[in-house]
Amino acid sequence: MKTLFPPIDFDTFHREVLPARIAAGHGALAARAIAGLPPLAFRLPDGRAFTFFPRPGGVELRPGVEDAGTLVDLSLAAWEAFVHEIRTLYRLYYTGELTFAHGDFEGMNAWEPALRALFHGRPVFDAADLDLRDRSGDPLDLQRTFTLDDDDEDMRHFLREAGFLHVRGVFSPDEIETMRAEARRLAEAARPGDRNSWWAITGAGETALCRVNYAGLASPRLGALEEDPRVRRLATLGGEVVRAVPDRMDGTFVLFKLPDAREGMADLPWHIDCGFGGHSVFCPSVLVGVQLDAATPETGQLLFVPGSWRTACRQVADPVNDGMPVVAVETAVGDCTVHMGDALHAAPSPKGAGPARRTLYVQFYHPAVFGVVEPGTGFNDVIFDQDAVVPKSRPEAPVPDETSASARIEA
Repeated sequence: MKTLFPPIDFDTFHREVLPARIAAGHGALAARAIAGLPPLAFRLPDGRAFTFFPRPGGVELRPGVEDAGTLVDLSLAAWEAFVHEIRTLYRLYYTGELTFAHGDFEGMNAWEPALRALFHGRPVFDAADLDLRDRSGDPLDLQRTFTLDDDDEDMRHFLREAGFLHVRGVFSPDEIETMRAEARRLAEAARPGDRNSWWAITGAGETALCRVNYAGLASPRLGALEEDPRVRRLATLGGEVVRAVPDRMDGTFVLFKLPDAREGMADLPWHIDCGFGGHSVFCPSVLVGVQLDAATPETGQLLFVPGSWRTACRQVADPVNDGMPVVAVETAVGDCTVHMGDALHAAPSPKGAGPARRTLYVQFYHPAVFGVVEPGTGFNDVIFDQDAVVPKSRPEAPVPDETSASARIEA
């Protein structure tokens, strides 16, 4: 992958650049999220280090690692990629590019949203601040659904406020049956280790397919959805310039939910789609999900934290226990979901024992991705370089942010 970002001087950043941002208001954005947390330090191989101390209304920076509750050791390149948001904590952790001299992963995870506020001026998500409104100024009905007959401005406003959208009856039964047939064909052709598919292990110990990537390249019929006027109309509702990515970033993909997945990537925990990195390159991103089956608690459905996509949000196993609101989206066959890629969302395991849902996702990214990510590659490829199956007990994927590719970090 190419890079759009200049190198950062470690000392100048901590002594001059970041203190100026903190004084300009970034510190106040981070303060509430880190109140009571132990100090966090970053240390390079040459021994240079700085520690972040929570303070009322802000953050204090000191050279060295004295009193750091969590001490992160990493290379200068890894630290720069983290600051530029090319790589997240999760990516660096999975690839072994950082270690903890003391403290642990959770200590840094608790700090990451505040670091995004300090670095980029992106507010930290707080449910107490959530005030989502419709175009009339009334509280937003988060259960509202739309059809293609509805006004684009109403749908756009809902998507921009909530971070997700449910549009009913977009595709006909005949169109869906064609897509199902193509999905079955691609599933039959997929093999573990082909790097174009994801697999999981069931309770019976069997390896089962849970996702086929680059489906639009393997199936012209599915690839045609990337130019379908209905899909493109929904993708533009995010309000930003985005393009379909048929040949990179996993392309258009088919998700196969599994009712009894025990390990692997079948049931994605709470995450954002830029969870391994790349937010500052390819966001805003918009995903249009064509529902090949009904999405219910029994078949597996999407859950969202409304209003999260424009914030930095601490990754938690259960947002409800962390005081966050959660909206479950139930869909019928032929419906479409639309979501901003950095909305905090999850796809839990189906509760029923019968057939689970299949969904075709057409992805749209900021055009900058074409100058950075090579064809056939993407930020999720990190999973292929680790264990073939990722246990659910390992740290889950990250959280939402707001800095777009049009607002690059100038460090």
